[in-house]
Amino acid sequence: MKRLLTILFFALIPLKTFADTDVIREVFNRLNQDYLQDVQNEEIALKGLESLNKIDSKMTLKKVGNQFVLFENQKVAETFNLPENTQDKEAWIALSKNIINRATSFSERLDVLDFELPDRFAQAVFENLDGYSHYFSAFEDETEKPFKIRRQFAARIIDDVMLIKILSFQKGVAERVKKNVIECSKCSALILDLRANGGGFLNEAIEIADLFLDEGIITYTSSAQNDTLHYFTANSGDIFAGKPIVLISDGKTASAAEVLIAALTEQDRAVLIGTRTHGKGTVQDVTKMASDRAISVTTSLFYTPSGQTIEKRGLTPLICTGEGDSCAPSDRFGKEEDIEAALRYLKEE
Repeated sequence: MKRLLTILFFALIPLKTFADTDVIREVFNRLNQDYLQDVQNEEIALKGLESLNKIDSKMTLKKVGNQFVLFENQKVAETFNLPENTQDKEAWIALSKNIINRATSFSERLDVLDFELPDRFAQAVFENLDGYSHYFSAFEDETEKPFKIRRQFAARIIDDVMLIKILSFQKGVAERVKKNVIECSKCSALILDLRANGGGFLNEAIEIADLFLDEGIITYTSSAQNDTLHYFTANSGDIFAGKPIVLISDGKTASAAEVLIAALTEQDRAVLIGTRTHGKGTVQDVTKMASDRAISVTTSLFYTPSGQTIEKRGLTPLICTGEGDSCAPSDRFGKEEDIEAALRYLKEE
């Protein structure tokens, strides 16, 4: 299975005034090589360099003909010729670094914040992407880092039903599901509570689906860079021997959690209870960089086994537990009545 977290270490290549400028190189590399949508190098450079104005309103960059013009207090400070080849990534990287470097000589505020400028460049670029791609800077709150391990799993037994709450698909969660299910040989049914689960590692969700399927497609993905569809299929062997499974969702159930739900419900291996899911049908590849930086880039779309996209549509439960039995997406985290509905369904069915 594809490993969705790539950890890379980069040597620092200093310029005249600021460090870690290869953050800028990584932004161009990832968007050129992996991003699902087509983004031109000129657009990357322009968006990133808008960060200069956000730091110092006296500094403005505009495209004039075949040049970028740097203005200080609305007066021309310096001009820069654009690369003749719009596809020459290295030329655009060099141009972006040069403009940032030169801007510090005109602005005391930029000069003071020189070490932050590559991070600010990256953040400005990613603010204008698809909403799921994100740049995590060295100055960002630690709690927001995508690779920071959080509590993601809880399990308990209610009568003879195993209830497992998966808060996010972090590394090792599939093994924990397997361990708890196997150890509860007396359990007659399983409830997987996926409310407020915004996703995580896709391969963990796929491995969980594989635990309960004997065969068939779990999901498949397609990317802008590769026309070949990438299929994930189940191996033979259902560790729960066909016993009933109920899944619980809400409006914050998204991404990898939706992959798991679609895989089990479309093959009639589980029933979904709750409210319609969020509808995030894209896959992000997270690269951890030096100095606690990280880049999360949308690289592909995933599809349900029947070939449906979840993006902006979500999955609708068989039994709705929202207000007035509504299936509209809503925050149901901690609502005990959803678990009661799942237990009631198992008893009646």
